[in-house]
Formats: sequence, C-alpha cells, structure tokens
Amino acid sequence: MARLTFISDLHLHTKPGGVDAHFAALLAELRARQERGEAQALYVVGDLFSFWTDRALVARLYAAPLDQISELARSGCRVTILEGNRDFGFAGVLRAATGAELAGEEHMVVNGDEKALLLHGDQLLTADRRYQVFKRVVRSFPARLAARILPSPLLLWAVRRLERVSSREKARKTSEQMQVDDEVSVRRMQAAGARFLIHGHTHEPGRRQVALPAGEGTCFNLGEWNDEGGVILDWPEGSGPRLVHWPSDR
Repeated sequence: MARLTFISDLHLHTKPGGVDAHFAALLAELRARQERGEAQALYVVGDLFSFWTDRALVARLYAAPLDQISELARSGCRVTILEGNRDFGFAGVLRAATGAELAGEEHMVVNGDEKALLLHGDQLLTADRRYQVFKRVVRSFPARLAARILPSPLLLWAVRRLERVSSREKARKTSEQMQVDDEVSVRRMQAAGARFLIHGHTHEPGRRQVALPAGEGTCFNLGEWNDEGGVILDWPEGSGPRLVHWPSDR
C-alpha cells in the first residue's frame, strides 16, 4: 500500500510564482519519499492548470511542471490526474508528456478496506445553473475545435477574456449557488459504495459529515492554493485521511 496525497485547484500559471514553487516542492518531497522506499501516490482532483489548450502551446507554457510531474512518475510514484472545469480534454497530451494516469471527471480510490470517490466538485453545484450551461457550451465540439485551430495569440486573448468574465460571474454568485449539494454527494457516494468523497472547485477547504444508508460518510473539500501554499489531503498507510497545510512548516 502507498501513502496517498490529494490536491486540487492549483491553477498553475504561465509565469513562475508562489503556487508553482510550492507545487514543485511537494513533488520533490513525494519523489524523495518514493526513492527512500516509501510508496507514494499523488491524485490531482482537477484544475491543476489555469487553462489547457493545444499540445504545442501547453508544452511551452507549462514546461516546468510537466517535467516535474514526469520526474515524479519515473520515480515510481503513481500519479493520477482528474479533469477540472479549467483543464479538460488533455488526456493524450498530458499522458505523453508526464506518464501520469488520466482519470476523466470521476475516479475511485481504494485504500485498504476504504473507498473514496474523487470528483472535481463542479458537478455538485446544482444550484449554479448558469455555470452548468456554460460548462456544456465550453466543452462542446465547436469550442474544442476552436481551441485547436486558433492562433496562439488569439487563443490566449480568448482565455484571458474568459477568465475575466468568470471572475465577474463568481463575484455575483449567491452563497446558495456556491453551496455543494449534499443530496447529490450522498447519491454519488452511495452509488460508488464509498465512505469518503474528495473534491475541490469551491476553493473552501474543510470537511463535512453526511448520513449514508450504511452509516456516516465524510466529504473533504481540498480548497484553492495561493502564494502561501495550500491544503492537501494526506492519507498515510494504516491511518485515516486528514487535511493538512502545505508547506507543513507554516
């Protein structure tokens, strides 16, 4: 068995900054543990990158983190990456660049006798109907085709404009729209036979208990990273999962 680490919502940018440095340090720590013979596994629960586009552009913009993930995977650490609402449709490119396993929008993790369902979390904001419509549009075939054929400068302009629109939309959202629907959470957990749900997207780290037919379940929200680091879910072998801050010397 391995020690499991879960992260989400780093939104790695195209310019080096605090988040990029903290991410690199975490990967270096996991790689060091793996090389000492301590089995490790890393799960990225969506939105690792600020955005994702064509192969040539992302290879240039995200060269450093792609190399760092590749080094971690080569050390023997299992790396699994889920799609987020910002970085989706990248499976072939990311697998080729890093050797990571790509898990789509949903993934099940088994750790001993326990099961955890992984979702980015945007699926759980059912009250945010405008976002759910936008998600269908931006993932449509015409939108994906445009991302592949537009010249890089125009594509980057479009991405930055969408980011500004998204920020304005988020500022106008009500607390109800940003609330995770725990009825949906429970149904998803029950269908998967999981006692734990691990997600991000809302950028608010924390844990909450939910009632499952077979007993109590726990939902973990991983939160967003910033220049001071971020919250990770650490699940050591033989122990339970817990939220901790990275870097841990904070």
